[in-house]
Amino acid sequence: MDLSLSADQLALQEAVGRLYAKESHPERVRAAESTDGFDPALWDALTQMGIPTMGVPEAQGGGGARLTDLAVVAEQHGHHLGSAALVETMVVARLLARCEGAAAVDALSRLVAGAPAGLALRPQAELVPGGAVAQVVVALRGDELVVAIDPPRQVRRTLHNGPVADVDLDDRAVLAAGAIAVELFEQALDEWRILTATALAGLARAALDIGVQYVKDRHQFGVPIGSFQSVQHTLADLHTAAEGARLLAYESVWAAARGEPGAAALAAQAFWFCGETAERAANASLHYHGGYGFMSEYDIQLHARRAKGWRLLLGDPRAGLRTIARRRWLDPALPTADGPVEPDDDAGEPSGMDFRLDPATVALQQEVRSFLTEHLTPDIVERSLDTGTMHDWGLHRKLCERGYLAAGWPTEVGGLGHSVIATTALMQELYRAGAPIDAMNMAAMVGATLLLRGTDEHRHEVLPRILAGEVLCALGYSEPDAGSDVAAAQTRAVRDGDQWIVNGQKMFTTMAHEAEYVFLLTRTNPDAAKHKGLTMFLVPMSSPGIEVTPVETVGGERTNITFYTDVAVPDSCRVGRVDDGWSVMHAALVYERASANWGEPAQLLELAAGWAGDPQGRDGARPLDDPINQERLARWDTELEVGRLLLYRSAWMAATGALPLVEGSMAKLALTEAFVRASSDLLDMIGTNALIPRGERATVLEGHFEHAFRHAMVTTIYGGSSEVQREIIAQRGLGLPRSR
Repeated sequence: MDLSLSADQLALQEAVGRLYAKESHPERVRAAESTDGFDPALWDALTQMGIPTMGVPEAQGGGGARLTDLAVVAEQHGHHLGSAALVETMVVARLLARCEGAAAVDALSRLVAGAPAGLALRPQAELVPGGAVAQVVVALRGDELVVAIDPPRQVRRTLHNGPVADVDLDDRAVLAAGAIAVELFEQALDEWRILTATALAGLARAALDIGVQYVKDRHQFGVPIGSFQSVQHTLADLHTAAEGARLLAYESVWAAARGEPGAAALAAQAFWFCGETAERAANASLHYHGGYGFMSEYDIQLHARRAKGWRLLLGDPRAGLRTIARRRWLDPALPTADGPVEPDDDAGEPSGMDFRLDPATVALQQEVRSFLTEHLTPDIVERSLDTGTMHDWGLHRKLCERGYLAAGWPTEVGGLGHSVIATTALMQELYRAGAPIDAMNMAAMVGATLLLRGTDEHRHEVLPRILAGEVLCALGYSEPDAGSDVAAAQTRAVRDGDQWIVNGQKMFTTMAHEAEYVFLLTRTNPDAAKHKGLTMFLVPMSSPGIEVTPVETVGGERTNITFYTDVAVPDSCRVGRVDDGWSVMHAALVYERASANWGEPAQLLELAAGWAGDPQGRDGARPLDDPINQERLARWDTELEVGRLLLYRSAWMAATGALPLVEGSMAKLALTEAFVRASSDLLDMIGTNALIPRGERATVLEGHFEHAFRHAMVTTIYGGSSEVQREIIAQRGLGLPRSR
C-alpha cells in the first residue's frame, strides 16, 4: 500500500496547478459562464501541454499517460473550476484509441490536433458535456457506438453554465456494434465517472478551503466565527468527508487501471460520494459567508453551482445509488474499466497510489481467518454478549499464544514484527468475526505504553505476563465530572515516602472485574495547569481500598465504576515521570483512536445485504429488489468504504513514521458515526421483527441488528467522543481557533 503520488505525478500536479491558477481564476470562470461555458484561452494552454490527449498511447499521437496521471489533472481541473471540456475529451480520446477503422482514426486525429470532444452520457444526447464546443461527439445508440463530427447542436444555459448542448447525431459513423460497443461505451462512461469524481473531490477541497479561511477572518461578537463550536464541528465533518472523497476517487482510478473485480462498483461509488461531498462542502462554505455568500461577486457561489451541475449531468444521484447496488449485489460480474490503453506497472516504475495490501498482510489476514474458524465458536460470542463482558479467557490466551496481541511489536521484545498496516488488517478481521477482544485491545494499549515508558520492572515482569495472556489491564482515565475532558481528572495521588496514597473514583473502567491491573491517571500537583499535574500508575487491582461496582450500558456491555480509598501505591508502580502522566496517556489514546473499528459495521452490512437478497415474508419478495433498500445498502456500503480508506491511510502514515493524530480522529469519527446511522437505517429495513433482542429469538440474525443499533451508540464515545474528535480535526487539522 502506498497512498502517495509518484514524483512525476507530483511534478505534473504542480505544473498543471500553476497553469490553472493563471488561466482559470474566478474572473475567467465568470467570463466563460457569460458565453457558452468554455474558455478558449484555457483550452489552448491545456492543448499546448498535451493534456487533453495525454492518455492516448504515444503510437497514436498521445502522451502515453496512465489513468492515475489523468486523475491528477482532473483534480486540479475541479479545484480551479476549469471552464473546458477536459474530462470528456480525455475520455473520448482514450475510447477512440481502443477502436478500429477510419472513423475512429479520423476522429482521434482531430483531438490530437487540439479539438475538444463531447460524450453523450444518455441515449437522447441531451445536455452533452462538452457538446457546446465539441468537434467530436461519441454516443451509444442502441447497441451501436457512434461518432459525429461537428454535429448540429443547441447550446443550453444551465445552473452551472458549463459547455453543454443538445446534440443532433443523425449524421454519424459507427465505431463498433453489438456487445463490444456496449462494453466500450460502459468502460468510457466509468472513466468519465471516476475522472469527474476526482474533479469533484478537488472542487470540494477548494470550496472547503474558502470556507475555512473565511471563518478564520470573519469576526462576530468580538471573536472569529471559526471559534464557534457548531461551525468547527460541521467543518470537521466536511474535512473528513473531503479527505475520504479524494481517497475513494483515487481508489476507483487505481481499480479501473488494474481491472480489479470491484472496479465498476467503485466507479459508481466514487462519483456518488464525491458529488455528495462537493455539494455539502460548497453549500456549507456559502452558508458561513452569511449574506455575502449568495452575492454573485463572491466566489463561493461558483463552487456551489458547479458542484450541483457536474453531479447532475449523469442524472438523479439516487439513481446512482441504485447503480452501486446493482453492481455490488445484483450484477457483480459487470465488465471492469480496464483495457489495453492502461497497462499495469511498467518495469517497476512507480505509478502513483497503490491500494493493494502487501503479500505479508494478505497472508496474515488468511491466517487470522483460519484461526477464527478453529477457535471462535458461536458459544463464545453469545456468552460474551449475554454477560456483557467482551472477553473470553480461553480465546484470549490462544490469541496471545499466536502472538496477535503484540503482532506489530518488534521481534526482539516478543512481538511478531508486522507492519502497522498488517496489524490494522488483523484487528479488522477480529472485529468482523465478532470476536470479544475488548480486553485484548486494552492489554495491547497498556503493553505498548509500558514498552515505551515503563520501568525495567514493568518491562521484565509485568509485560511478559500481559503478552502470555495471563493478566489483563483496565484503563482508569474517565471520571464522573470530567467525561471526555480526561485532563480534568481529580483522583488524587499524594506522596507518602516511597509510596503514594490514592483517593478518588473512575468511570468506565471496563474489564476492571477481570483485570489484575488498572492503568490509573491521577492528579499529583493540583497547583499546576491541568495537563501538567498528572501522573500515571499501573496499580494492582488487589490493592486494599479498591472497590468495583458494575454498570450496565445500552449497548449491552458491562463496564464499571471503581472507587479508590486510601490506596497505597508503591512508587515503583509509576509509569513515566511525576506530573508527566498526560504524555504517557496521550501515547495510549493515539493508539486507541488509530485502531478504529471498520470490521463490525462491515459485518453488519454484509448480513443486511444477505438478508435482503433472500425471500422474506408471506409474499416471498426479496427486499433487495426494492429500490429504497438498494439505495440504503449502497449508501452505507459507500460510507463504510470511505471509513475503511481513512483507517488504512492512518495506518499507512504510521507505517511511514508519521504520527496520524488528526487522521486517526478522522477515521474514528467517520466509522463510528456511519455505524450509528447505518445500524439505525438497516434496523428500519429489517422491520418490526428486528425489535426482538437476539437472546429471545430462535435465530440471531434479525436480533443482531437490534444489538448493533444499541452498540453503535457506544462506539461514538469510547476513545474520545465524536465531539472531541471534531475539535481535534478542526483545530489541529484545519487550524481553527480554540472554541474555549
